[in-house]
Amino acid sequence: MRVIRKFSAGLVGFVLFLSGVLKLMDPVGARLVVEEYFQFLHLGFLHGLAGLVGSGLALTEALLGAALITGVWRKVTAIATGALLGFFTLLTVVLCIWNPPMDCGCFGEIVHLTHVQSLLKNFVLLGLWALAFLPFSKLEPTRKVKYVSFPITAVSVVLFLFYSALSIPLVDFTTFKPGAELMLPEEIDDPLDDRTPTLSVSDAAGQYVDSLMVEGEMLAVSVYNPAKVGAEGWERIARLMREASSLGYNPVVLAAATPEQLESLTGAPEVLSATYFADRKKLLTLNRSNGGATYVSDGLIVTKWSARRLPDKEKLTELSETDVTESLLSENNSGRLKFQAFLLYVFAVMLLL
Repeated sequence: MRVIRKFSAGLVGFVLFLSGVLKLMDPVGARLVVEEYFQFLHLGFLHGLAGLVGSGLALTEALLGAALITGVWRKVTAIATGALLGFFTLLTVVLCIWNPPMDCGCFGEIVHLTHVQSLLKNFVLLGLWALAFLPFSKLEPTRKVKYVSFPITAVSVVLFLFYSALSIPLVDFTTFKPGAELMLPEEIDDPLDDRTPTLSVSDAAGQYVDSLMVEGEMLAVSVYNPAKVGAEGWERIARLMREASSLGYNPVVLAAATPEQLESLTGAPEVLSATYFADRKKLLTLNRSNGGATYVSDGLIVTKWSARRLPDKEKLTELSETDVTESLLSENNSGRLKFQAFLLYVFAVMLLL
């Protein structure tokens, strides 16, 4: 029975930790999920807190998962985990009853579950939780060394969140991930299917020019919140546009705004002639960074950069002289390896220390 209890606690901890870390890697995506929940629950007035709530819940999941794996403060951890799983289960029951067209967001963008699948997953986790901790009187003491491994893991997870908040996800699991092929809206059967990478863009006159994104060497700067870019940010974008154009790229700015709104922003009019307009949610999916750039070659998404790490002229020259497939692999493997190294590190600390 002792082995079953430890295994059950470890399995629940693994699921919670992985679920939390995947969402911490993509705090913008976590915010979008919480915004959908607020909209479904008619709590639109809380939209301004969606980012804080999304990251807070993800951090709570990851830390509770780490506490379960290391076995620290067993009773407190058990109660907190049971309350969290109970809350998620009740929320999923409501989703099953009303069946809104939204994803539970349980594992970020990596796995998409139906409401029924999410409910079954929660029931299984609750069952494992009961096996692991009930009755509380039989909980085993924790080895003292685990009170060292848990703080190390907790600090590492918090630092990982800060890194993710200042960058784009190390691994992109969205429909607009590197390697995906953009399609024109008229080429798909269901224009509302979010699983297909389509992007409608229009010019200042309101005319759709969707083919723009699937032809030639595109360097698209996504600005889903123009008011927060700032004069310095617009200057960086303008410099990138000039350098990319001189190297033969077709640089564009994709903004979730109107021409009139951009004209009123300091620095924005400088790039207005090369600006097109698109849906905010699509731009958030194309690039998680407000002012981030995406390199698209004949419709193939090759790589992305955050607004804080826009490519310089040297990098753009290197990409233009390199085979697209080679660039796709070399530019994106680094982030994947970093994420794998982080997971190996934290699990080694939790399990071996």
